[in-house]
Amino acid sequence: MLRISIGLTVFAVIWLIAIPAMASSVSLGVSGPGVVNDSTIKAGEKVSFDVYIENDAEFTCFTLGFKIGSNDIVSVTHLADSGNGKNPNGDIKAFNGFDDASIWDLGGMHVVESNWDGKLPELVGFGGLAAFKKYMPHDRLKTMSWDMSVDSPGTLVVDSSFFPPGGLWVFGQPKHIPEWGGPYIYLVVE
Repeated sequence: MLRISIGLTVFAVIWLIAIPAMASSVSLGVSGPGVVNDSTIKAGEKVSFDVYIENDAEFTCFTLGFKIGSNDIVSVTHLADSGNGKNPNGDIKAFNGFDDASIWDLGGMHVVESNWDGKLPELVGFGGLAAFKKYMPHDRLKTMSWDMSVDSPGTLVVDSSFFPPGGLWVFGQPKHIPEWGGPYIYLVVE
């Protein structure tokens, strides 16, 4: 029995050393005139929901999805911006290599809106493919955001969402599911 335990321990140690450690994380922050603090925002004022990614491995693709919902808030307003938005309304932005084809060289970062009509819940997905390059390791970095105002006081929740085609949040090749710091819960005040 002791010999089996020692053998299993040695196998586990070798297996852990042989597999490269991968870590990535996705977190959310808020910015803009409607922010009171990290967990409180003002109804009717502009808030940017900022997606931060930290990554310590090389990947060739990613998919992330977010659900914005509430039990007591019915609607939000997507703030139109004619600038360099990633969607027709311009309220979804990208930064630090997610805004062009410098990382995701097969068409840049893609945005998939589902029910992005102001009536909660709202769903949005992001994805990209690096055909000739790789998504390189980096410290925590703002990569994308969406601007909106919340129409009434209550509680707003931003969480991860099951989003095709990956079906999971994924950084790919090799396949890795990033850590998520949410759900993020915001008190919306007058």
